[in-house]
Amino acid sequence: MQNQHITQVFNQVDSLPSLPATVAKVLAVTADPESSATDLMEAILPDQSMCATILKIANSAFFGMPREVATMDKAVTVLGFNEVHNIVLGKAVFNSFQKIGTGSQKTIQEFWAHSFSCALAAKILADDLGCSPSELFIAGLIHDIGKLVILMALPGEYLPMLELTGIHQLKCHQAESETFNINHEQVGFRLLTRWLFPERLLNSVGFHHHPQNDGNNSLYALIIQLSDILSILLHEQGIDSSKSLLSQVSTLLPGTKSLWKQHHLVIKEEQLEEWSQKLKISLEQDNGILQMFS
Repeated sequence: MQNQHITQVFNQVDSLPSLPATVAKVLAVTADPESSATDLMEAILPDQSMCATILKIANSAFFGMPREVATMDKAVTVLGFNEVHNIVLGKAVFNSFQKIGTGSQKTIQEFWAHSFSCALAAKILADDLGCSPSELFIAGLIHDIGKLVILMALPGEYLPMLELTGIHQLKCHQAESETFNINHEQVGFRLLTRWLFPERLLNSVGFHHHPQNDGNNSLYALIIQLSDILSILLHEQGIDSSKSLLSQVSTLLPGTKSLWKQHHLVIKEEQLEEWSQKLKISLEQDNGILQMFS
């Protein structure tokens, strides 16, 4: 039965449509060091929905200072190649899962609420750790995308599992492996590999529960892992005021300290508290960004 589950899930991955031509063009432009802002703009212009999203974000304070941006050429200039590239990828993934059955609507809403919270946390950590905020925001937004694939492939079995585990994200990951002999990390990795996603985004999704297994550069996966936990503690499960935030994170992520040390990073209570407070504020201030992607 477990092999049958894997086959059903992988068939679902393979049956999902390829990403729109706009995405392929943007990936090609951003991969070419000789590409210009005009090349990028021309790749996006035929997709009016994508243009609208980029213009909305360019006129927000989310990835930089707000300014009046009315045209795509100015949007590309304001945001930059990398930010536009990441917005295009994030919106394309979001759009690919807009038509999941109405029977799971509440679960889907909770899924995106958690994903968005994780994305905000990842952006906050990236700002402080010298990584790309927009890239890690998108990594956080799509880190659990494998769950939606499993839900599409095995709705009768997986939906009750999601409803039962609820906020206990780590328990869900374990239950997937025990029941289906595959988990959402592996499914997300397979899907994004098929869609030719950049390596750092691919590995951030594919190793966010096990960053130590990312043999290339585990820092991004590690940031998504911690962002995931901070989001769960703050937004869903609730922080236990009787315990330090560091002790709660350490309990949920045993062995994390040693992995952070490998990247010359030290997790301290004060830093976790600061990130948690910033996330709380961001959840209130930036809740319109998710609607821009949808």
